[in-house]
Amino acid sequence: MTMVILGIGNRLRSDDGIGSLVASELATYEYDKLIIYDCETTPENYIDKVVEVKPDWVIFIDACNFEAKPGEFKLFEEDEIKEISYGLLSTHTLPLTLTIELIKKQHNCRISLLGVQPKSFIMATDLSPELLEAKQKIIQFIKNLTIKTTKTTD
Repeated sequence: MTMVILGIGNRLRSDDGIGSLVASELATYEYDKLIIYDCETTPENYIDKVVEVKPDWVIFIDACNFEAKPGEFKLFEEDEIKEISYGLLSTHTLPLTLTIELIKKQHNCRISLLGVQPKSFIMATDLSPELLEAKQKIIQFIKNLTIKTTKTTD
């Protein structure tokens, strides 16, 4: 199973940078069948790269408000992304739902969002303590997910 991780976020807006920071750290490890892109605030710029790879699963990692405690994260499936996207995923050039739709038009695959509840979007380069702690948990979650999907599909 080929998986693509797209980390999204503005590192100059505190917790909004979580997806970008996670992708950047994940990219320092080597994986079979896992491709990682640090998209920062423009995930739409990676549509062609994703489609070229023809992945089985695309996971966006991004800060989003789903009314949880700061640092909590949840894997949302495509139908859930549409439900939470209205007004909540707005720090990007284009809405995330449009990026997903453009990927799906060119390549049918599973698409999920690993949403992370932020504490703050203030202008700062540091994550809040809650998200700093969550960052390592998210990285481990992705590593475990990668191991599980590799074992169940090979």
